Amino acid sequence: MTDQLTLSRRNAPGALSLDWRRLCDARAALGRIPGPLSTTARWCSANGIEPFAVDDTVLAAVADYLTTAGTWTDRKEAYRQVRTYWNAAVKQVPGWPQAIIQAPPRPPRPLTSAVVRPTARTLEDLRQVVASSPLLADNERMALVSAITSAARWLGRPPGELPANLRSLDPKLKALARHYAQLGVSRKTVTNVKSLLRKALDLIAPRPALPPVSDPSALTPEWRTLWTAWRATVPKAYGPLSFLMRHCSATGIAPDAVDDAVAAAVADRMMACGCRRDLPMAIRHIRGYWNQAVETVPGWPSRRLTLGLAARGPVSLPLTAFPSVFQRSLEDLLVVARTGYQPGVTGLRARAEARKSRAIKGDDSRKKDNGGRKRLRDASIEGLGDFVRRFASWAVHHGHRKLEDLRAVSDVVNEQVFVAWYDAYCDKHVPTGEEDMPRKPAKTLHNACGFLAMAAIRLPLEDAPVVADLLPMLDCAREEHETYGELTPENQQKLAQFAIPENLRALHEMPIRVMEYLESERQSRTAAGETPVTPRMALTAAAAMGVLLLNSLPVRVLTLSGTRLDNVQWPLSRHADGAVAYEAWQTKGKIPARAVLKSWKMMLLSIYRTHYRLLLGDVGNSFLFPRQGEDKPMRAAPFSGLISRVVARETGLAMNPHLWRHLATKLLLDEDPRYRDTVSRLLGHHGAGRREYGGVSQDQAAAALETAVDRIRARAPGRARRTAKAARRSS
Repeated sequence: MTDQLTLSRRNAPGALSLDWRRLCDARAALGRIPGPLSTTARWCSANGIEPFAVDDTVLAAVADYLTTAGTWTDRKEAYRQVRTYWNAAVKQVPGWPQAIIQAPPRPPRPLTSAVVRPTARTLEDLRQVVASSPLLADNERMALVSAITSAARWLGRPPGELPANLRSLDPKLKALARHYAQLGVSRKTVTNVKSLLRKALDLIAPRPALPPVSDPSALTPEWRTLWTAWRATVPKAYGPLSFLMRHCSATGIAPDAVDDAVAAAVADRMMACGCRRDLPMAIRHIRGYWNQAVETVPGWPSRRLTLGLAARGPVSLPLTAFPSVFQRSLEDLLVVARTGYQPGVTGLRARAEARKSRAIKGDDSRKKDNGGRKRLRDASIEGLGDFVRRFASWAVHHGHRKLEDLRAVSDVVNEQVFVAWYDAYCDKHVPTGEEDMPRKPAKTLHNACGFLAMAAIRLPLEDAPVVADLLPMLDCAREEHETYGELTPENQQKLAQFAIPENLRALHEMPIRVMEYLESERQSRTAAGETPVTPRMALTAAAAMGVLLLNSLPVRVLTLSGTRLDNVQWPLSRHADGAVAYEAWQTKGKIPARAVLKSWKMMLLSIYRTHYRLLLGDVGNSFLFPRQGEDKPMRAAPFSGLISRVVARETGLAMNPHLWRHLATKLLLDEDPRYRDTVSRLLGHHGAGRREYGGVSQDQAAAALETAVDRIRARAPGRARRTAKAARRSS
C-alpha cells in the first residue's frame, strides 16, 4: 500500500482512478464533496481498491489514515464521519455502489447476578459504588461520578444527604430543568445528567426492563405480525403500545386476550420501569394508542379498552335530531351573528337596544347602521352554534324540555332553563361546605354565560322579554363566582419570572439564537448531501418567528396564526426596517395594528420565508405560518402549543402567546404608570388614546414597548448580543 501521508489532491492528474473519477463527478453535481468522502475516494484509488470492494474494513482503514494524518484526533468520530457520508452517497448519487455500511456491533456487557448487587442509601454511597464498579469502563465511570456530583451541587445539598432513589430525585431535577439558565448550563446538560443518574442507579436497583423490539425474541410471532402491520400504518412508533406488545409477549398474553386488566398491569410495569411518572397519563396513553390501532390497523383485535374512562352521562344530541323548525331558528341566529343584521332593528333604536343589551362595548361608531349587533368571527359563530345545541340537549336529557316541543332557540335560551342548569352545575362543582367554585369550573361557567348572552341579544324582536329577564341573571351568576381579578395565579407566577432581566433578555434573543443553530444545521445537512430542512426544523423556525412577532406586537394568537405574507411589509434593502400590519378585520377588536420591525428582524423573517416556510405548506399558500394541504393558516391552538414548547425548550421559561399581552402591560406600566393609554392602544382595546384633537398611534405604542424592553435588558449583567451582525452572519 502507498504511504498514508502522501495522497494527492482530488483534482490532481492520477489522483483518482477512472471509476472513482466518474463517481466523484456524479457526487459533485449535487454540491460540494465532503472531505471524508473525498479522502475515501483518493485513498482507495491510491491503494487500488475498486468502489464495489469498499466494506467496513476499508472505511476503518480510511479512518486510521485521517487520524494518522492529523485531520482528526478522535478515531471513533473519524470512522463515524466516513461511514455517514458513504451511506449518504449510496442513497443519493446515481451509480454509487449500493452497499450500506453498518456500524460494527457493540460487544455485549457482562451481566451480574442480582444477589451480588451492591446497595446504596445516599448519593454518596452510590458514588462509591460507581467508582469501584468493575462493570464500567474508565470514561463511563468518570461520567457517572460527574453526574452524581453535579446533581447534588444543583440541589444545594451534600451527596450524603440525598437519597439514592430516582422517584424522589426526579421531581426536583425536573424543576431544575425549567431554570437551567440560572445553573449556567443548557437544558440538554440537565437531561444528560438525569439520564446518567438513572444509569448509575441501575447498578444498585435494576429496572424490570423489556428487550427492545429489534431483539428477535422480544415479540411472539402473533405480536410480530401486528407490529409490522402497525408500523406500516402509523408513521410514528408510540412507546406505550410498543411496551404493551413486549410485555404481553414476555408474559404469554395473546393479542385477543388484551383487556382492561392487562392494560392496568402494563401501566404498573411502566411505572416500575420509570418509563412514566404519572399513572393516569400512562393509562390514558395505553388506552388511546390501543383504540387508535383498533380503528386503523388491519387485523388488529376489535376489543377496545375502557380503562380510566369515567362513566359518562347522556351525550349531546346531533343537530339533525332536533325538529326542523328549531334547526331553522338556530340557523337564523347564526346568520345574525355572522352579518350583524337583525330584521326590523335599524337606526338609532338599534344602537340603543344594542347598548342596553351590552352587545357593544366602547365606540358605537365602529359598527355600521345595520342592526347594531357586533359581527362575530367564524370561530365564535361555530362555538355559539355548538353551545346552543349542547345546552338544548342538556335541557332535553334532564326533562326540562321535550324534544318534539322545541320550536325556537328562545325555548331553551331563557331564564327558566338557565336557572335549572345553574343549580345543577353548582351542586356538581361547589365542594361540600364551601361557597366558592374552583377556578376551572368557574371559568367554564363564565364561558357558558357569555354564549347565552351572545345568543339572547340576537334573538328576534318578539323574544325581547327573554333578553330582559335572562341578561340580569347572567350578570349575577358571573359576579357570584368570580374566578380572579386581573390575572390568574398561574399567570402571576409566570410573570414573576421576568423580575430577572436575564429571563427577559433570553426571551427576546431566542428567535435569533434558534435561527442561528437552525441555519448551522441546514448548512451541515446540505454539505452531507441530506435534505437541508426537516419538518422539525421548519416547525421550530415557525415558532421562533411567532415569538419574534409577539415580542414586537403582542396580538392575539388567532391574529398571529392568521398572519399573511402581505401583512409583513418587506423592505427593498436587507439593511432597511420593515413592519408588520394587520387590518381591522383581522383583529378581535376590529382595530388595525402595526409595529415597525428592525432590519435584523426582517432578515430573520426573510431567511424563514426562503428556507423553512416552504416545508410547512403548499406552493401558493398566502400565509406566513401555512397549513399543509390547503390555503389556510396553522390552527391557533396547535400553533400556540408549539410556541410554548419551543420557548420552554430553548429558554426554560413558561410562556403562552396570550401571556405576551400581560407581559407587555407589566413592562410598560412598571416603566411609567402614565403608559396606560399606550398599553391599551398597543393591545387594541377600545377607548384607548382617544382625545378630542389626537391620540397615541400604534407605531408609538410598539416603539414604547421596545424601548422599555431595551432598558430592562440593559440592566442584565453581561454583554448584550450583537443581533444584527449575528443575523447577517447566519444568512
